[in-house]
Amino acid sequence: MCTKFAVLLYYVIVGSVRAYSSPAASPPSSCNVVAQTESGWVCGRTRRAEASTLYASFRGVPYAKQPVGELRFKELQPAEPWTDYLDATEEGPVCYQTDVLYGSLMKPHGMDEACIYANIHVPLNALPAAGETPTKPGLPILVFIHGGGFAFGSGDADLYGPEYLVTRNVVVITFNYRLNFFGFFSLDTPKVPGNNGLRDMVTLLRWVKRNARAFGGNPDNVTLAGQSAGAAAAHLLTLSKATEGLVSRAILMSGAGTSTFFTTSPIFSQSINKILFSILGVNSTNPDEIHEKLVAMPVEKLNEANRILIDQIGLTTFFPVVETPHPGITTILDEDPNILVQQGRGKDIPLIIGFTNSECHMFQRRFEQIDIVSKINENPAILVPSNLLYSLTPETIALVSNQISQRYFNGSVDLEGFINMCTDSYYKYPAMKLAEKRSAAGDAPVFLYQFSYDGYSVFKQAFHLHFNGAGHADDLTYVLKVNSASGTSSSQKADDEMKYWMTTFVTNFMRCSAPMCDETTAWPPVTPRELQYQDIITPNLCHQTSLTKEQLEMKNFFDKIHNGGESRLK
Repeated sequence: MCTKFAVLLYYVIVGSVRAYSSPAASPPSSCNVVAQTESGWVCGRTRRAEASTLYASFRGVPYAKQPVGELRFKELQPAEPWTDYLDATEEGPVCYQTDVLYGSLMKPHGMDEACIYANIHVPLNALPAAGETPTKPGLPILVFIHGGGFAFGSGDADLYGPEYLVTRNVVVITFNYRLNFFGFFSLDTPKVPGNNGLRDMVTLLRWVKRNARAFGGNPDNVTLAGQSAGAAAAHLLTLSKATEGLVSRAILMSGAGTSTFFTTSPIFSQSINKILFSILGVNSTNPDEIHEKLVAMPVEKLNEANRILIDQIGLTTFFPVVETPHPGITTILDEDPNILVQQGRGKDIPLIIGFTNSECHMFQRRFEQIDIVSKINENPAILVPSNLLYSLTPETIALVSNQISQRYFNGSVDLEGFINMCTDSYYKYPAMKLAEKRSAAGDAPVFLYQFSYDGYSVFKQAFHLHFNGAGHADDLTYVLKVNSASGTSSSQKADDEMKYWMTTFVTNFMRCSAPMCDETTAWPPVTPRELQYQDIITPNLCHQTSLTKEQLEMKNFFDKIHNGGESRLK
């Protein structure tokens, strides 16, 4: 008890000194806004958002000590303090990865294992003056987790610009976290427990809690949002005891912790480890020896092994995994996500859950590159939802793959049929099922939407795609700006209205835990009696609807696959 008191007293004294201290040097000429974090002063830049709105942007701020050398697989440690102003005018390097999706839309500032950086964007009038102790509650904060299959991507403004949201008087925080092998490799040991990417996110949320007021934000009003794997991660964090008191609500865009494009099974983790060790020439079976070898290996060699893996698998490599608790390590995922949802974990967190109407058309190029049709013909088990593969018998796996094949292919496997299956199985069904389960829990509200607006798509243009509807991440581009995109919209007025419409839903939710604070009947929460959703087809029009006949048939089909044995499938 005395030790705890001494530590607490130390931080109180240090905190009071920092509140009135100044750095030894003047700010660099390249920056014109400053803020004082727990580690020292940061110097950012004033930037211009929509409608010439000015905002303060602090980019490349380390939120922990960099996980290099012996720290490669460890939980992040506190950032080391600095004495002068830290130049936070440009983003840091992205984490090591092999990008197989974004292409020219990603414009990273280098790639490094030292990549643990956050980007904080604040409406200029909300930023506290230098040396001022904030007295106001602060603005609502959006912490956004980038997507990329847990394997690639970053929090940079090339894909996730804050320009739309900061005009709505909220703080926007994006960040990098360890990816692929570096973030999700697991030996299920104290030295390599797995889930370090998720653990990085918890570290970031704790950092936000401690530093939010320095940037004009409210540490008690944090909305966690993510898209694709970022949404899955956001949902997993709401199911974790490690985030209690850190998250007020969550927005899940095309992903959930119960999504079927990945599995948290330790059996999968062990399987992919064997492939990795074969690539790297690691022959030991002793976890401590494996750890030593992997810590000593050059980062480039490890990243090359990850490239080989992702070329074999397609869009992902390593996943979050159910953990064995280890002393001194923050446990993130202590059970299968479906079981946690069933137990009511996270039921006090309000949710917005969304999907687009043509999700997997966005991956068409990648599916063609890896020749997914040939892969399915060689191994029909590819069609089985990933989170079922390690809980079914070989006979049932064959039965399930056959049932899916009969539903989506007209006699022979084709790309269009697989894209439709991918959209339904990986995105639409998990979103609907999670909304259904959470509404039955009866605690915090859950709001469901389908984004069907067929407007200007930066991804269709960049990837030379032609399909009707909205693809994966198209909804997100009306909330966060893709600054790396070129080209103009043929329906600029409607697209601008959709930006306003989508950012209204998001910022309302950040303030009142509902997408429409004053007109709740226009977009009511899901109820156990009927699975309704908001179909976002056009801006400025509320269209609350029930599941269509086709959607009901699809949901019933996957319900049978997920809930029953062979007799339920016949």
